[in-house]
Amino acid sequence: MERKTFYRLLLAVVLVLTFIYTLGLIGVVPFEMSYYITLFMVMLFIYLRFDAKARGD
Repeated sequence: MERKTFYRLLLAVVLVLTFIYTLGLIGVVPFEMSYYITLFMVMLFIYLRFDAKARGD
């Protein structure tokens, strides 16, 4: 998959997860979902940083 397409798809996923995260903070969905979304976003950030450094960006 082309990198630009991958980042667009990733943006859509992150926006949906951010909405669910906000609902978890408000109390509409269980807070555990917000916890796991936070862990996923941190792991995603670390992966993207290492990937960018590996490519030399």
